[in-house]
Amino acid sequence: MYYFKKILFLILFLVLGTTITQSQTTETVAENVDSVSETGDAQGTPTKSQLEKEFVAKYELGDKKGMTAKMLDQFELRSAPTCTSAKTGVLVPNGEIIHIYKYFSEERCWAVEYDDNWGFVKDVLIFPVSVNSTAQKASKFDEPPQLKTQIKPKYPAEAKKKGIKGKVFIKVYIDENGVATEAIILRGIDGLNQAAIDAVKKAKYKPAKFQGEVVGVWVNLSINF
Repeated sequence: MYYFKKILFLILFLVLGTTITQSQTTETVAENVDSVSETGDAQGTPTKSQLEKEFVAKYELGDKKGMTAKMLDQFELRSAPTCTSAKTGVLVPNGEIIHIYKYFSEERCWAVEYDDNWGFVKDVLIFPVSVNSTAQKASKFDEPPQLKTQIKPKYPAEAKKKGIKGKVFIKVYIDENGVATEAIILRGIDGLNQAAIDAVKKAKYKPAKFQGEVVGVWVNLSINF
């Protein structure tokens, strides 16, 4: 009887010990999973959130939401601000909405975000739009808008001092009253973009017409510095 109790005690001890070990292992695994989800996988692969922070910091994109744009053709995001750089493996389909953050004029490409993926796209494949803007009301026209006053851009002193010059290409919405209410940089030059926008908005226009009626339309303009 004595030996029977001793054997029974040993069995219970082994069962309880195994249960405690399994419980501790489960807790350790859970902690490891939580840690990986916050900092990356077990091999140190960074998360999407980390990659975004690194990309934004590296290319000085700031913390504001990018401007809305539409893809004019499919394109695979590039990894650096040269559109011949390595592909990221993320294909942006034709017609998709993306967000554009910074224009690299020498390379002629945009830093963009698409579906939480970051990369670069050629400027000719991007059409900036404003989802909640008068762009949705733009009309056809048979008489284009005309300038009533000259567009006189004010050359920024800092840009002039640095010898920055060239053409800034802008898409402008001219409403039914001949007022330029919106302006979007299509192809810009750092240091000159805001001066170009200010100039086209200060100018006065004769509105476009369609079948004799005045209409609001988008037109492309270039401002030379």
